[in-house]
Amino acid sequence: MSCGKNFGTWKTAGRVIPWETPDAPNNIIHVRLATGSVVEQMNSHPFAKLHTALTHNGETTNFEALKQRVEQFNLAPLASTDTEVAALKFHLIADEWAYPDWAVFESLSPTTGDDLALVEPEMRPRLENVQRVEFASSPDGPYQYLCLRHDPYQKVTERLDIKDPADLRPNVTAFWLDNSGERKRAFSFIASEEQAISRMLRLMDREGLIDGAAADVITNSTGMISRYHYDDTGEIYDVEFIDRYGRQIELPATGRHYSVRRNKPAPVDGRYGDWEKDYRNFFIREMATLSFETLHGLLHELVAGIADQERFEEVLALLTWLRDYARTMDPGDKAGGSINDMADYYIAKVLSGVAGGGYASYAAYGFGGEFFPEPAGAEGETLVIDAGGFLPEGTDPRLTLSAALNHAHTLGWRRFILFNVRGQRLISTAVMGAADTDDVEMDVYGNAGEYFGAFMQGGTIRLHGNAQNFCAMAMHHGNLFVYGHAGKVCGYGSKGGKVFIMGDVVDRVWTNSVNDSRTQPLEVFILGSATKYAGESLMGGDFFFGGMHFNSRGELCLNERPYLGTKMLGGASRGRFLFFDPQNRLREVQYAHGRQAEISDADWAFYEPRLREMFKNSRIELYNKDQAEYLNVSGKMVPFSRESFKLIVPRGGLKGYESH
Repeated sequence: MSCGKNFGTWKTAGRVIPWETPDAPNNIIHVRLATGSVVEQMNSHPFAKLHTALTHNGETTNFEALKQRVEQFNLAPLASTDTEVAALKFHLIADEWAYPDWAVFESLSPTTGDDLALVEPEMRPRLENVQRVEFASSPDGPYQYLCLRHDPYQKVTERLDIKDPADLRPNVTAFWLDNSGERKRAFSFIASEEQAISRMLRLMDREGLIDGAAADVITNSTGMISRYHYDDTGEIYDVEFIDRYGRQIELPATGRHYSVRRNKPAPVDGRYGDWEKDYRNFFIREMATLSFETLHGLLHELVAGIADQERFEEVLALLTWLRDYARTMDPGDKAGGSINDMADYYIAKVLSGVAGGGYASYAAYGFGGEFFPEPAGAEGETLVIDAGGFLPEGTDPRLTLSAALNHAHTLGWRRFILFNVRGQRLISTAVMGAADTDDVEMDVYGNAGEYFGAFMQGGTIRLHGNAQNFCAMAMHHGNLFVYGHAGKVCGYGSKGGKVFIMGDVVDRVWTNSVNDSRTQPLEVFILGSATKYAGESLMGGDFFFGGMHFNSRGELCLNERPYLGTKMLGGASRGRFLFFDPQNRLREVQYAHGRQAEISDADWAFYEPRLREMFKNSRIELYNKDQAEYLNVSGKMVPFSRESFKLIVPRGGLKGYESH
């Protein structure tokens, strides 16, 4: 369907993908389940106009209001789907009226309620002026628009990520960046779940488009532009990333990348001796100066030298520690993502060796296996499951990971290691029988899918990677450790349990949760920040948000704020949120539905040992000076005392629902 000289769209109804497309600066290939219209070619995505195109996940529930708006300007939809109406509005404001970037976002995803108070004061009147004109025809409902704009006059081509202001649609944003060569290379990704990005990275590494199959930055975006500049020959020469308010997104400077799969390990001389005997101090001391080639050689020799079960366990512990804590060390000129990728590669290699036998306390199982091994009865036996190939969900234990866990538990297995995990859902003790699972222990390597640790009835689970949406949902009791980020709606409806997350979480975390006195207390410790709607209708529990992260140099730094959005504790009646806020950046508008409480001696006696444990789990050191303790944050020594923290508790009542 021709859209002029610089733009073209190919549509098909169904799963036929037109791979043989003409050379073009942009291609959109998208398969979507139609939810509100007839499945036919005219209704299929994308919808393109002069220099814009739009594809859509979700629903635009008020598309009639959008339709009336665009019809005022002689833009009549040809299809019978809400997506084309949204595409017409995008074309109207971006093509015909040439709104500035921030006004395009504000027209399609208005900044609502208390969130306006977090915007720079000089920006607020401009946003409010756009809302006066466009709010009535702004989309409503859960939606994520992926928009393409190709401007031949400015010589830019760009992807705009626009989502509903209530953050109802899930998304994960990732970047792969390399400035180490003569030419800058940058890739921007967005997907509903992280495993889609991970799959793309593995394919790109295999084809040599990038080096290493891990992203440098993984985050959640409320809206952004990935803009690529090209010259008169069509060659792209620069890229910039812009947030929804028109501000440059400053991404960390990454070093050189490395593909552990496409490079052979270099031989290592004997100058490092028995480095692995004190590997923690070795990595902390040497990581900045080690080359990728040397690190590759060291790990290769280490793994190749495994001869017995004792050595297997030692090497796995070393690689696990490296995977969890590489981000806390200065990588030198190496990209941190490639270090993680190398650790993941060798962890999978080590665990794959269990299938060959030879380790008395370990047995292996993989996708499609006809027979589950049964435990021999020895104490501490572990079942190692290669999750590669297992479906995301289902009921057949030969095909679905959660069903395989259930069957293994029925046979008597209580200790598990899962690797090559790629988006499988409901990895939890909840699938194991109908009683408490306090004797279950599980280590998980990879990208867990949704509902990780959900509905837990006890036991301990450790994830050496990122979790997705609904992590720890409806958790009854148990211990859950996530050495990475987690997604939306974590902990919904929880009753109890201990949760540690060494990264950020997104919106609506621990909604409708309660500290049930009949089970383990609900205690949640998050090193990073949450975005918005945290603790809605909360009825108990103790929570800590550190508002911190490790930068690309391995330095502990403060996030923009200890809590990034607004509307925390809406409708909450009990529970406590403790924030690390030494610079007093938590604003009252963010906790309008709560109040700041004094941290009493009893409160500090409760939190202090738990904070120490969280810092230890995050490899954060406390420094002693003048009979006091300090954290080194953003290059400054911050006292580890109650004065550096803020305690927020609910006001009570139903305050918080009127501004949704």
